[in-house]
Amino acid sequence: MEILNVKKLSKKYGKGENEFLALNNVSFKVQKGEFIAVVGKSGSGKSTLLHLLGGLDKPSSGSVIINNQDIYKMSDKNLTVFRRKYIGIIYQFYNLIPVLNVKENIMLPALFDGRSISDKKLNDMLKKLGLLNKIDTYPNDLSGGQQQRVAIGRALINHPKILLADEPTGNLDIRNSKHVMKLLEFYNKKYRQTIIMVTHDMSLAKRASRIITMSDGKIIKDERNDKLKS
Repeated sequence: MEILNVKKLSKKYGKGENEFLALNNVSFKVQKGEFIAVVGKSGSGKSTLLHLLGGLDKPSSGSVIINNQDIYKMSDKNLTVFRRKYIGIIYQFYNLIPVLNVKENIMLPALFDGRSISDKKLNDMLKKLGLLNKIDTYPNDLSGGQQQRVAIGRALINHPKILLADEPTGNLDIRNSKHVMKLLEFYNKKYRQTIIMVTHDMSLAKRASRIITMSDGKIIKDERNDKLKS
């Protein structure tokens, strides 16, 4: 089932001599349950693409259709509500709220959306994230790996249609990077969570089911990972 359709997406910054085309006429489709890694050198457009898919910036032209809805035809208010319900985002630097504990940070999107989350569901997630004994702990008392796991829980609590991960292991050591990847793979395989991950690490990208390579704002390669082990 198609969950995302990107059509002729472009993004320009600046004007006149200072104009820079960060994204150039990009088109692709995503099916439910895919795990896609977007790779490319710095400045290739991969982070710009992710921000546009997440409704965090507006394109110069083109469309992003999620769950059969063109998100850039929505009002800012409706887009904010849609993003909270259907799009989960994981950042490299966690973006946790320091005055909220682990439970409160994870629950924040559900609370904003007026959703109730059962204690069982929350505890099951905390257990899988390895944070059950940290439920009342504040971000400043957590390790980097633990903070990123809180960010993953927060991004997944509303069961988003798409999970976007922008260099989710870029600020972590090798051990914690592997832990984060195992969590993403678990939710992808067990719950068919659709994931689009930007990464500069090809060893991580090769664990995805599809790899999109970008250069100069364009997709230069889009291939299935046939070597991926089931």
